[in-house]
Amino acid sequence: MEKKHSERKHERVPTEVAVHLENGAEGITRDLSPTGVFFLAETTLGEGDEIHFSIEFDNPAGPLRMECVGNIVRVEAMAAKRGFAVRITESRLARGEEAGMPAAAARAPGRGRA
Repeated sequence: MEKKHSERKHERVPTEVAVHLENGAEGITRDLSPTGVFFLAETTLGEGDEIHFSIEFDNPAGPLRMECVGNIVRVEAMAAKRGFAVRITESRLARGEEAGMPAAAARAPGRGRA
């Protein structure tokens, strides 16, 4: 376990924010870093799967959504939910009206990714 921690490039921050998966499932983060996230959700995904998801943040200036693509690197079985460790491979931030849209609409044609 110590070896994995020493290989990390970024510190993880414990936080609980909403996660919305493209398959309609919802979850809550346990921790977050610039390159990864661990979240709990009631869904069936497997290690190695590529997923599209969004993370929503409360912000005094208005809603903020981080749209992400990632790969599941670990799955942990927990009571009724499962825990998913995800390496983020692509992300972009959206504010205001765009952040309030469903994740699929925010990726609609004509809206490029950062």
